[in-house]
Amino acid sequence: MLDLFSPKTIIYFGGIGLLAAVVFAETGLLIGIIFPGDSLLFTAGLLTAVKVIHLPMEMVVAVIAGAALLGDQSGYWIGWRAGRAFFNRPKSFFFRPEYAEVTRNFYRKYGSTILILGKFLPIIRTFAPLLAGVIQMPYQKFLLMSLIGSVSWPLVLVTTGYFLGNIPWVQEYYGWIIVGMVILTTGPILWRILREHRKRISV
Repeated sequence: MLDLFSPKTIIYFGGIGLLAAVVFAETGLLIGIIFPGDSLLFTAGLLTAVKVIHLPMEMVVAVIAGAALLGDQSGYWIGWRAGRAFFNRPKSFFFRPEYAEVTRNFYRKYGSTILILGKFLPIIRTFAPLLAGVIQMPYQKFLLMSLIGSVSWPLVLVTTGYFLGNIPWVQEYYGWIIVGMVILTTGPILWRILREHRKRISV
Protein backbone atom coordinates (compact mmCIF):
# COMPACT_ATOMS: atom_id res chain seq x y z
CA MET A 1 0.00 0.00 0.00
CA LEU A 2 1.33 3.45 -0.97
CA ASP A 3 2.03 5.70 1.99
CA LEU A 4 1.47 9.26 0.77
CA PHE A 5 3.30 10.73 3.77
CA SER A 6 6.33 8.46 3.50
CA PRO A 7 9.58 10.39 2.88
CA LYS A 8 10.48 8.05 0.02
CA THR A 9 7.06 8.46 -1.61
CA ILE A 10 7.24 12.25 -1.44
CA ILE A 11 10.69 12.34 -3.02
CA TYR A 12 10.22 9.54 -5.58
CA PHE A 13 6.98 10.92 -6.99
CA GLY A 14 7.39 14.65 -6.39
CA GLY A 15 11.11 15.19 -6.71
CA ILE A 16 12.88 18.26 -5.38
CA GLY A 17 9.86 20.49 -6.11
CA LEU A 18 7.48 18.59 -3.83
CA LEU A 19 10.25 18.25 -1.25
CA ALA A 20 10.60 22.04 -1.15
CA ALA A 21 6.81 22.49 -0.99
CA VAL A 22 6.52 20.12 1.99
CA VAL A 23 9.34 21.90 3.83
CA PHE A 24 7.65 25.25 3.18
CA ALA A 25 4.33 23.89 4.47
CA GLU A 26 5.89 22.42 7.59
CA THR A 27 7.64 25.64 8.55
CA GLY A 28 5.05 28.14 7.34
CA LEU A 29 1.57 26.61 7.36
CA LEU A 30 -0.32 24.66 10.02
CA ILE A 31 -1.07 21.84 7.57
CA GLY A 32 2.65 21.12 7.48
CA ILE A 33 2.49 19.65 10.96
CA ILE A 34 1.46 16.28 9.46
CA PHE A 35 4.62 15.90 7.37
CA PRO A 36 7.76 13.94 8.41
CA GLY A 37 10.31 16.77 8.38
CA ASP A 38 13.47 15.29 9.91
CA SER A 39 13.12 11.89 8.27
CA LEU A 40 12.31 13.62 4.96
CA LEU A 41 15.56 15.57 5.02
CA PHE A 42 17.60 12.52 6.02
CA THR A 43 15.97 10.56 3.18
CA ALA A 44 16.70 13.37 0.74
CA GLY A 45 20.38 13.11 1.60
CA LEU A 46 20.35 9.33 1.30
CA LEU A 47 18.58 9.39 -2.08
CA THR A 48 20.96 12.07 -3.33
CA ALA A 49 23.86 9.78 -2.48
CA VAL A 50 22.39 6.90 -4.50
CA LYS A 51 21.49 9.24 -7.43
CA VAL A 52 17.72 9.02 -7.12
CA ILE A 53 17.87 12.81 -6.77
CA HIS A 54 20.08 13.93 -9.65
CA LEU A 55 21.39 17.08 -8.04
CA PRO A 56 24.55 17.91 -6.09
CA MET A 57 24.11 17.60 -2.34
CA GLU A 58 24.91 21.29 -1.92
CA MET A 59 22.01 22.25 -4.19
CA VAL A 60 19.60 19.99 -2.29
CA VAL A 61 20.66 21.66 0.97
CA ALA A 62 20.25 25.10 -0.59
CA VAL A 63 16.77 24.36 -1.96
CA ILE A 64 15.55 23.01 1.39
CA ALA A 65 17.13 25.92 3.29
CA GLY A 66 15.41 28.39 0.95
CA ALA A 67 12.04 26.68 1.36
CA ALA A 68 12.40 26.62 5.16
CA LEU A 69 13.38 30.31 5.23
CA LEU A 70 10.38 31.28 3.09
CA GLY A 71 8.14 29.12 5.26
CA ASP A 72 9.35 30.91 8.36
CA GLN A 73 8.52 34.29 6.81
CA SER A 74 5.02 33.05 6.00
CA GLY A 75 4.50 31.83 9.57
CA TYR A 76 5.87 35.06 11.03
CA TRP A 77 3.55 37.31 9.03
CA ILE A 78 0.52 35.10 9.68
CA GLY A 79 1.26 35.36 13.41
CA TRP A 80 1.90 39.11 13.16
CA ARG A 81 -1.39 39.79 11.38
CA ALA A 82 -3.54 37.34 13.34
CA GLY A 83 -2.15 38.39 16.72
CA ARG A 84 -2.74 36.60 20.01
CA ALA A 85 -6.19 35.49 18.90
CA PHE A 86 -4.46 32.94 16.69
CA PHE A 87 -3.25 30.98 19.73
CA ASN A 88 -6.65 31.20 21.39
CA ARG A 89 -8.46 29.55 18.53
CA PRO A 90 -10.57 26.40 19.12
CA LYS A 91 -9.01 22.95 19.00
CA SER A 92 -8.93 21.45 15.49
CA PHE A 93 -7.16 18.73 13.51
CA PHE A 94 -4.16 20.99 12.84
CA PHE A 95 -4.25 23.08 16.02
CA ARG A 96 -4.23 22.04 19.66
CA PRO A 97 -3.80 24.43 22.61
CA GLU A 98 -1.09 22.13 23.98
CA TYR A 99 1.06 22.83 20.89
CA ALA A 100 0.91 26.55 21.57
CA GLU A 101 1.70 26.11 25.27
CA VAL A 102 4.70 23.88 24.57
CA THR A 103 6.02 26.44 22.07
CA ARG A 104 5.56 29.26 24.60
CA ASN A 105 7.49 27.26 27.20
CA PHE A 106 10.35 26.72 24.76
CA TYR A 107 10.43 30.46 24.07
CA ARG A 108 10.59 31.21 27.80
CA LYS A 109 13.50 28.82 28.19
CA TYR A 110 15.52 29.46 25.03
CA GLY A 111 14.34 32.87 23.76
CA SER A 112 14.85 33.63 20.08
CA THR A 113 17.35 30.76 19.70
CA ILE A 114 14.30 28.46 19.56
CA LEU A 115 14.10 29.50 15.89
CA ILE A 116 17.38 27.60 15.46
CA LEU A 117 16.93 24.73 17.93
CA GLY A 118 13.27 24.34 17.06
CA LYS A 119 14.05 23.43 13.46
CA PHE A 120 15.11 20.02 14.77
CA LEU A 121 11.88 19.52 16.75
CA PRO A 122 8.54 18.54 15.21
CA ILE A 123 5.63 20.88 16.04
CA ILE A 124 8.04 23.52 17.38
CA ARG A 125 9.39 24.28 13.90
CA THR A 126 5.81 24.91 12.73
CA PHE A 127 4.67 27.03 15.67
CA ALA A 128 7.87 28.96 16.54
CA PRO A 129 7.69 31.37 13.56
CA LEU A 130 3.98 31.91 14.21
CA LEU A 131 4.58 32.80 17.84
CA ALA A 132 7.49 35.06 16.87
CA GLY A 133 5.00 37.03 14.77
CA VAL A 134 2.38 37.04 17.52
CA ILE A 135 4.81 38.53 20.05
CA GLN A 136 6.09 40.88 17.32
CA MET A 137 9.74 39.92 17.63
CA PRO A 138 11.81 42.57 15.80
CA TYR A 139 11.95 41.39 12.20
CA GLN A 140 15.71 41.82 11.77
CA LYS A 141 16.32 39.58 14.79
CA PHE A 142 13.76 37.06 13.57
CA LEU A 143 15.27 37.00 10.08
CA LEU A 144 18.79 36.34 11.41
CA MET A 145 17.69 33.48 13.67
CA SER A 146 15.44 32.08 10.96
CA LEU A 147 18.30 32.15 8.44
CA ILE A 148 20.68 30.32 10.78
CA GLY A 149 18.06 27.71 11.64
CA SER A 150 16.91 27.24 8.04
CA VAL A 151 20.47 26.56 6.88
CA SER A 152 21.55 24.45 9.88
CA TRP A 153 18.59 22.05 9.68
CA PRO A 154 19.19 20.67 6.15
CA LEU A 155 22.95 21.05 6.47
CA VAL A 156 22.97 18.58 9.38
CA LEU A 157 20.29 16.13 8.27
CA VAL A 158 20.80 16.08 4.49
CA THR A 159 24.56 15.82 4.91
CA THR A 160 24.18 12.98 7.41
CA GLY A 161 21.85 11.10 5.07
CA TYR A 162 24.19 11.71 2.15
CA PHE A 163 27.33 10.37 3.79
CA LEU A 164 25.52 7.37 5.26
CA GLY A 165 23.64 6.67 2.02
CA ASN A 166 26.29 4.47 0.43
CA ILE A 167 26.74 2.25 3.50
CA PRO A 168 24.99 -1.08 2.74
CA TRP A 169 23.61 -1.68 6.25
CA VAL A 170 22.09 1.81 6.30
CA GLN A 171 20.20 1.03 3.10
CA GLU A 172 19.15 -2.35 4.48
CA TYR A 173 17.84 -0.97 7.78
CA TYR A 174 16.69 2.38 6.43
CA GLY A 175 13.13 1.89 7.71
CA TRP A 176 14.27 1.23 11.27
CA ILE A 177 16.63 4.21 11.17
CA ILE A 178 13.70 6.45 10.22
CA VAL A 179 11.58 5.01 13.03
CA GLY A 180 14.42 5.70 15.46
CA MET A 181 14.75 9.28 14.22
CA VAL A 182 11.03 9.87 14.63
CA ILE A 183 11.11 8.51 18.21
CA LEU A 184 14.17 10.56 19.15
CA THR A 185 12.82 13.83 17.74
CA THR A 186 9.12 13.41 18.47
CA GLY A 187 9.21 11.61 21.84
CA PRO A 188 10.28 14.55 24.06
CA ILE A 189 7.78 16.89 22.37
CA LEU A 190 4.90 14.45 22.72
CA TRP A 191 5.78 14.01 26.39
CA ARG A 192 5.65 17.78 26.94
CA ILE A 193 2.33 18.00 25.11
CA LEU A 194 0.92 15.21 27.26
CA ARG A 195 2.05 17.05 30.41
CA GLU A 196 0.43 20.29 29.22
CA HIS A 197 -2.78 18.41 28.43
CA ARG A 198 -2.83 16.87 31.92
CA LYS A 199 -2.28 20.30 33.48
CA ARG A 200 -5.28 21.68 31.59
CA ILE A 201 -7.47 18.77 32.71
CA SER A 202 -6.42 19.11 36.35
CA VAL A 203 -7.15 22.86 36.48
